[in-house]
Amino acid sequence: MTATEVLNRTGTVGIIAGGGPLPEMVADAVVATGRDVFVIALEGFAGKAVRRFPHARLRISQAGDIVGSLRQAGVRDLILIGDVRRPKRFIRDSGFSNLWYTLRNFDVLRSGDAGLLERVVRLLERAGFTVIGAHEIVPSLVVREGPLGNIRPGRRAEKDIARGFEAALGLGALDIGQGVVVVRNRVLAAEAAEGTDRMLARAAELKRDYAAEHGPQPPKGVLVKCPQPIQDLRVDMPTIGPTTIEGAIAARLEGVAIAAGRVLVYRPEEVRRLADEAGLFVVARPVPQSAGPRPE
Repeated sequence: MTATEVLNRTGTVGIIAGGGPLPEMVADAVVATGRDVFVIALEGFAGKAVRRFPHARLRISQAGDIVGSLRQAGVRDLILIGDVRRPKRFIRDSGFSNLWYTLRNFDVLRSGDAGLLERVVRLLERAGFTVIGAHEIVPSLVVREGPLGNIRPGRRAEKDIARGFEAALGLGALDIGQGVVVVRNRVLAAEAAEGTDRMLARAAELKRDYAAEHGPQPPKGVLVKCPQPIQDLRVDMPTIGPTTIEGAIAARLEGVAIAAGRVLVYRPEEVRRLADEAGLFVVARPVPQSAGPRPE
């Protein structure tokens, strides 16, 4: 389905909401387009904010009830957004048996995160829903190519950005993470299961240890954030926000580079303000064609 076709569709949009601020932001953005929303607030993950929309609060294991609630609300288009931790085990609720056996046959629980999400999408599509990305129905959620603030990267930072994309895409192809910190053409830290914020905290600690031994150093290094080549951007698009910039500042980085049109930016005005005040650049760059995410 093309972006134009997505934008021209009508009817209620379903949102399966995990944790964090994105589900509420996406729901507000969808409503602003003139479409209704119905939210599945996943218990233990979704915050209270999404409950101001028409919703059902269900456990992630209540697959049959989730599908039934979405159908009853007249949902055709479905967005999956927010943080959801991989469950250690499933409880078989009413209506779950058929999906449980399908999940088992798909070997979902042994997949990496990208593989698991791919299979979940296939299951939802089999149930009759059209899974779409939040960025498809609200294109303003992503940043196009160019600077987000007033600061521009210098020549050294440009080399680190290029190295960062190369490293991030290589690690992403193994379903490891979505970002790296590069300092003077060397990968200082790579994102794994802990996420970007903790990776930045680890980079800050490493740089403090270096400074304690060698003396204070000027800000240097960049965070590069881009999708894994194997992941489905409809359900697992990378995200940055104000906390990302605060982490980059704490790590004394020069800036942040993201994949143009392929990274959600939460509260972009605050991201821009924080970066400009700290003298830190934020730029969106095209993903190298030789290793970009697979076509959708």
